[in-house]
Amino acid sequence: MKLKTVFFTLLISGSATIVAQDGASLFKQNCSACHSVGKGKLVGPDLAGIADRRAEEWIVSFVKNAQAFGETDADAKTIINEYGYPMPNQNVNDAEIKAIVTYITENSPKVSDEAVTEEITTEIVPEANPALDPANASAEEIAFGVQLFDGSKPLENGGVSCISCHNVNHRDLIAGGLLAKDLTKVYERLGGAGLNGILSAPPFPAMASSYQNHPLTEKEIFQLSAFFYDAATNQIYQPQRTYNTHLLLYGGGVAFIIIIGIILLMFIERKRKCVKEDIYKRQIKAATSKNIY
Repeated sequence: MKLKTVFFTLLISGSATIVAQDGASLFKQNCSACHSVGKGKLVGPDLAGIADRRAEEWIVSFVKNAQAFGETDADAKTIINEYGYPMPNQNVNDAEIKAIVTYITENSPKVSDEAVTEEITTEIVPEANPALDPANASAEEIAFGVQLFDGSKPLENGGVSCISCHNVNHRDLIAGGLLAKDLTKVYERLGGAGLNGILSAPPFPAMASSYQNHPLTEKEIFQLSAFFYDAATNQIYQPQRTYNTHLLLYGGGVAFIIIIGIILLMFIERKRKCVKEDIYKRQIKAATSKNIY
């Protein structure tokens, strides 16, 4: 009996350890780019004490599909409006979300009831190293960021270039992809900390898949952030380089007219020679010979 009790105790404690480890890794992979636990706002709100403020079912619904949930829940809609956009849908199931919530609860600052509100709502801004601030980047670092963005300078770990899916209005760039959000003002929306978090651990499914085995280096993240800062703060001086749409339109029109002309000439020629000419001449010659004799 004692042996069974010890076995079940070890089993339960082992399961709790696994859940805690899963929660930590899941949080780092899916949440840490935009959220902190007790260290203030990043791209999204500080999640310290979230389990005390929201029911588990509410958290699960919000994480799985924030936009759809925001259409039916007033609190979710308020949060989305506050931050300007819904949280991307996360590829996690209910059990994984609960493991993340457990991790957040266990790592939330332990404060007295009187101080809970103040602790959660106060934004904690860590001291920043000026040398790592994209706003202080050199012109050379910004230029490297442009090259990384458009792919003229390959990423060290072989990741795809940003311009494949994103556009940034910039004097040195052609029009970018339309598969994802325009990043011209991304620095205004997210700031340096937010960009660093997203580029370090992409929370968006397509981006996470693209860079899962090809992570950006710290230097590349800094240079890209410097480029985004420059694009956002100097928008008026950086018109997007576009293709000559008038030339494409006129060229396409001329090509269309030429093709139609060729088809028309072929049709007229075929109609004029609808009977094989040599057969026709042979028949005429035979008929003429008969008339002579």
